[in-house]
Amino acid sequence: MKTYKEFIRWLLPKIDRVVVESTDGTIELYEGRKWMSGRFDRNIGIDQPTHGVGQTHAHVYARKNKELVLIVNLDGTGSHGTKGKLSDNDADALRARGFSISANNVVEWVSLPEQPELLLE
Repeated sequence: MKTYKEFIRWLLPKIDRVVVESTDGTIELYEGRKWMSGRFDRNIGIDQPTHGVGQTHAHVYARKNKELVLIVNLDGTGSHGTKGKLSDNDADALRARGFSISANNVVEWVSLPEQPELLLE
């Protein structure tokens, strides 16, 4: 006789692919976070955009992935309101993956002022 855990594993289907559908009807395969090493082993997680409008971006963590240092877009800008300076090893690893990191390794977050609204009658 199967144990409860064995029965549940047998009963539930295994999910091996996730497909994301955008609002415009396009469908993409979600590949999940890809890990790479910078100043620490596997401290940078690369994510693909899931909305169609975002950019590929990297979550850069401190030692043992315990603290998020910052999130940087492929174009070198900050994401999710984070900004800071990357270590040389983290910056070099991201440049090798095609990220546009500035020469001084600074990642800036620019907050635009609220835009005026166009009112139509």
